[in-house]
Amino acid sequence: MSESSSAGFPRPIDSTLHGATDYTVGTMLVTVFPHLARIEGTPAGRQIRTAGAIHAGYSTLTNYPLGLVKLIPYKAHLAMDAIGALALAATPFVTGQHRKGPDQWMPHVALCMFELGSLLFSDPTGRGDYKADVEAVRRSNTEDPRRKIQDGQPAVVPGTA
Repeated sequence: MSESSSAGFPRPIDSTLHGATDYTVGTMLVTVFPHLARIEGTPAGRQIRTAGAIHAGYSTLTNYPLGLVKLIPYKAHLAMDAIGALALAATPFVTGQHRKGPDQWMPHVALCMFELGSLLFSDPTGRGDYKADVEAVRRSNTEDPRRKIQDGQPAVVPGTA
């Protein structure tokens, strides 16, 4: 059994998609997430911005297709993701800010769950555990779509002006 399927379910996220998610989420955490979560200007907002910056930072150093410097092995990056997610979820409870209300800890826990979910479906080999017949999809995408119309009528009729 391959390493990527040893958990009993597919792990379709390859290292390229994981990298794209890293940069997208990291940027969102640094920029708009605190505003959207209504924690702008609070310790919770600053913690999440910091976590996003750190995450995007070590993503640039990861040895995967979207890494810029390629110093950190991909599996080590995944371990850092897990540790960072758990640390982010623990932060409001360690600092005591959870006493100020759910808005001061819920975003941390939700982001932790998102990250752990992403890791659950990320293939540690970096290849992605695809079950689809990729070649069949590619062949289908190169076919003339008119070939599949049975009755000879166009699938789309231009509108009248």
